[in-house]
Amino acid sequence: MYTISGTPLTHELKCLAAAMRLPPTAMLTGLSSATLHGAALADFSTPVDVIVPREYGMHRRQGLRCSAVRTYDFEHSPWHGIRLAGIERTAFDLLKRRSMALSIAHCDALLHANLITAEGIAKFVSGRGDDGVVLARQRIPYLDGRAESIPESVLRVELNLRGLDPVPQFEVIIRRRFVARVDLAFPAERVAVEYDGHWHADPDQFRQDEARRKRLFESGWIVIVVTNKHIQRSMEPVVESIHEALARRRNHSFN
Repeated sequence: MYTISGTPLTHELKCLAAAMRLPPTAMLTGLSSATLHGAALADFSTPVDVIVPREYGMHRRQGLRCSAVRTYDFEHSPWHGIRLAGIERTAFDLLKRRSMALSIAHCDALLHANLITAEGIAKFVSGRGDDGVVLARQRIPYLDGRAESIPESVLRVELNLRGLDPVPQFEVIIRRRFVARVDLAFPAERVAVEYDGHWHADPDQFRQDEARRKRLFESGWIVIVVTNKHIQRSMEPVVESIHEALARRRNHSFN
């Protein structure tokens, strides 16, 4: 497929190109339909998520992520000659994917954008017998739409799976004065866990982060910083640091 030079290369454009080649019964879902519904989870480099009926015998194609599973008429609406999964079907298809933390984080983004609720997802999967529905049901209790980024949600879920239950997007207020909002917090122990993404390398952002953490330190908080390397390689040092900080605070009184 071709487009005019200078056309912004968005995921929606990629979906439009796919729609021109796919059968009319094909249905956009997953990251693609989430993006089209308003939760920007996919960019131009992301394969188009699509469900194609088994009778079409779709093979792997570059730029597409195809699956052949049962769908129902109430789950989709027309979109440029093919079908667009409704937000409930979108959430279901995201939630049953292989990576538990990432699938939950993607659904957290739908909640954060006020596109759906955890109760709405639970109602949609209730009584279904599709492949992956048991997995989806098991993951619903972990959903939380307060995180402001996918990595923050992934970090929260990874901590949940290790027995830790921090509060997302917690506002630290001391003597009625706002100090900072932290990604994840253990308020009783005054321990914060912050995710540092690539944007934190920006000089202005770095200075803002340093000032925030200085205010937190002066307010009696311990701040543990987590990077993408920790999430991708090993969470154990992070978990150990959190446990040590919590134990330190629980074993010693502080003001």
